[in-house]
Amino acid sequence: MTTRFYLTCTFLCATCLSKAQNLSPEDGLLRQADSLLSQSEFFEASIAYERVLFGNRDVYDNYRAAIGKTQCLKQQKRFGPAVTFLNEQLSAPYPDSLLYRLGYERVLCQYLAGQFENALSGLEQLQYLHPQQPTPRLLSVVRILSLNELQRWPEAAAAYRALAVQQGLDTTRTPYDRLPKLKSEKKAQTLSTFIPGGGQFYAGKPGEALLSILVQGAGLYFGITSFLQGYYISAWGIGAGLFGSFHMGGVRRAETLVKQHNRRTTEEFNRWVRAVLLNE
Repeated sequence: MTTRFYLTCTFLCATCLSKAQNLSPEDGLLRQADSLLSQSEFFEASIAYERVLFGNRDVYDNYRAAIGKTQCLKQQKRFGPAVTFLNEQLSAPYPDSLLYRLGYERVLCQYLAGQFENALSGLEQLQYLHPQQPTPRLLSVVRILSLNELQRWPEAAAAYRALAVQQGLDTTRTPYDRLPKLKSEKKAQTLSTFIPGGGQFYAGKPGEALLSILVQGAGLYFGITSFLQGYYISAWGIGAGLFGSFHMGGVRRAETLVKQHNRRTTEEFNRWVRAVLLNE
């Protein structure tokens, strides 16, 4: 009985030691990082993945850590830092199949970061470096949405029709038959320069336009009245100063309002396109 007990203990100890030897420090860190990621501890998981990348020579462990850290940054909506991180990883000696996956993630992060030109360039680079890889549908949608954001409507319409044909969708009527009506920032600036509140009216904000007219009119009235009464310093320092400040502020505000209007309009159009192509 005693002999059997010792033999059992020896067997269990040997098994545990063997497993401990097979489990490398990198494996332990990766498991810890994956566990933190699954628990939505994104910052802590990102640090753990970074520890795997530091000084580790196994490319597959490094790839897992790179993808894990990218997911952490995406979950934190830090898309710009994710792009910077992936740029660094794409210069590492990964196999082509893993480089393609990292490039795929970079394009998605570039789009989410608002780097639409870079997203299109990244797509072209992927197709050039990995011609054997078919373009995933999601990346095709990213191309279309990026072209929409850049208002490159003919290219976007052509890319949309090509993808719609691949998916067997109806191309007789497309969202590009009725393009979004965007407004001109330059026109808004010009209107506000010569007509107080004109740019705000053009941007669809009549309330702000009326306020701009009242404030600029008050400054102009005070300046003229002070000048006629001989208060030249007040006329110049207060009246002209108020009018000039609010006038220039109105010009900048009109430009901002037009940008906001165009962004909302483009986002609504992109939601429509995305819903059609991804069957949302």
